[in-house]
Amino acid sequence: MSLARRPWLYFGPAALLAGAIGVALTVTSDHEEHPALATALGLFVSWSFILAGLLGWSRRPQNRTGMLMVAVGFGVLVGSLSEANYALPYTLGALFGSLFIAAFLHLLLAYPSGELLSRKARVLVVAGYATAFLAPLLDSLFPARHTCKPHACPDNLVLVSHDHAAHIVETVAWTTVSVLLFAATFMFLVGRWRKATSTLRRILRPVYLAGGLSVLLLAIGFILTPFSGVVNTVVVVALIATFTAVPFLFLAGLLGTTIARTAGIGAIFTGVPERASPGEVQQGLRQALRDRTAEVAYWYEEGGHYVDVEGQHFELPPDTRERVVTRLDYADSPVAAIVHDAALLEEPELLDTITSAARIALERDKLLVEVKARAARYRALLQAIPDLMFRISRDGRYLSYNAPDPSDLIHPEVVGLTLWDRLPAELADRVLEAGRSAVDRGTPSVIEYALDFEGATRHYEGRFAASGDDEFLMIVREITDRKRQQQELEASRQRIVAAGDEARRKLERNLHDGAQQRLVSLSLSLRLVQSQLRSPDAAEEILEASREELAQALEELRELARGIHPAVLTDRGLEAALEALAARAPLPVEIDGSCGELPPSVEAAVYYVVSEALANVTKYAQASSVTVTVEHLNGSALVEVADDGVGGADPLRGSGLRGLADRVASLSGKLAIHSPPGAGTRVRAEIPLE
Repeated sequence: MSLARRPWLYFGPAALLAGAIGVALTVTSDHEEHPALATALGLFVSWSFILAGLLGWSRRPQNRTGMLMVAVGFGVLVGSLSEANYALPYTLGALFGSLFIAAFLHLLLAYPSGELLSRKARVLVVAGYATAFLAPLLDSLFPARHTCKPHACPDNLVLVSHDHAAHIVETVAWTTVSVLLFAATFMFLVGRWRKATSTLRRILRPVYLAGGLSVLLLAIGFILTPFSGVVNTVVVVALIATFTAVPFLFLAGLLGTTIARTAGIGAIFTGVPERASPGEVQQGLRQALRDRTAEVAYWYEEGGHYVDVEGQHFELPPDTRERVVTRLDYADSPVAAIVHDAALLEEPELLDTITSAARIALERDKLLVEVKARAARYRALLQAIPDLMFRISRDGRYLSYNAPDPSDLIHPEVVGLTLWDRLPAELADRVLEAGRSAVDRGTPSVIEYALDFEGATRHYEGRFAASGDDEFLMIVREITDRKRQQQELEASRQRIVAAGDEARRKLERNLHDGAQQRLVSLSLSLRLVQSQLRSPDAAEEILEASREELAQALEELRELARGIHPAVLTDRGLEAALEALAARAPLPVEIDGSCGELPPSVEAAVYYVVSEALANVTKYAQASSVTVTVEHLNGSALVEVADDGVGGADPLRGSGLRGLADRVASLSGKLAIHSPPGAGTRVRAEIPLE
């Protein structure tokens, strides 16, 4: 059985014994003028502190406030030793009889936790104990010459001298120190009160009111001690009243906590409506805890975090001297948490009882808050989705909608209207059919449609899913850009096919009109040579003519092969191929930059961009010079052909630039043409290397 849990067993009998000794010493004292009054007053004050301290100590064993109050009570009883008629107890009473004042200051500075929480408070307490011992010691060393009736007081065992000057000096010095100490303590209490929260002030108010007045009266009393009169008597009486009130106000606080605990439970179960919202439950807890700043956070299992009464994410703050967190668990699983004033820790009975009762209400509300949290999350998700969303009944009436950008709505009014009020009749029928199909089959369906909107045709994709037994959800996404890209891709494919067909026809014509005719002519010449073998001179002329025809045919075949794929690009690389193009151009061409090794497909695309651009410059630009730039930038090959010609090039008028755009696009590249009239033309292609 520990001392903290059963202080009555030890200090109760000790208080009775010490009180009995004090009574005996006072009643039999030869130098006490009013033994009955002194006995009654000493027992009343000391036992009041001891009784209140033992009650607080047993109820809150972890709090040292009760222990300090017991120390003050026993300190008062120690002072009764100075009533003894014997030298030793008389001297001990004179030396240690003032320690209860230091214990009282310690009590006030440590209230309500029983701990000194600041360095300044610890300094004041140390100074108080030092003063409470050293001042009586010096007063005993150099006492006044007449403190009792002649031969009434026992001998002072520590007496040094009755020197009047020494007594005056030490009295003035320690009176000054004591007054400054009391003043500093009073200012400390005032400063702490000003910084305290409303909850902490409620706890501090009764004890600080009586204790603060006691400290103030102690300072005044020390100043008036050398003087006698009515004022001094009034101060002493007021000091006894306020000093003795402290333990009773402490007991009133304990009783108030018990009453508040009972009232708090009633506030939770009767003051909070049966179907109260989480916000009303939080307000009820604030009233029960008497803390207007308390906040309730619910554990959100799905998200793995706490949420507030509105379902929003809530981060529990770290514990500080002002605010702390009390977590509420059920079967080792978190239910909720209450963020409240740290002063409530000084009322553990109230806090434990209220939170235990609140756990039931909070467990009940946890599901509702989780639903709010999910709703908030889904609402945020909907806001992040750029698509239009409509909830439509089975008969085609709009029930609700979500439009991140209201300008995307064909008609600003939605809810309450029907599909036929907002859409063309044929499209409304398609939408309703797709929606009903999603409801009946339980599988999503998709349609695509076009609408004339804001002077342009826009394409949309509608996805349908059942959202109830007789309603469906329609998610609308604009796919105009995708449709345009799809159309451009189809047109590009058609142009590539047409260009391939045209190239084959051109190759066929060139072969038929050029190399084929020359080879036929060469064949006829060889037959003629065969018939003229008997005439060497004639045969020689025919062979020479045949050799020339053959050389021209070979040259034409080389030109055809060069049109299919340049041999110089394969044999010598891109740099040499571009130099060959520049050499054949009829105007100065400057080649700048180099991008090193490139994939064959990229090299071919760069070559044809330069080739086609130079061909257009030669035919149309009327330029005096051309600059070709090739470089490697951010993982792409960049090629640019710029001239100083007349400009005004239109890529839609010819098939060459369109073919280049298709070739570059097939490699995920981009072709841009900038050709303002009179300012030259700039053809720029960017082709990614991966």
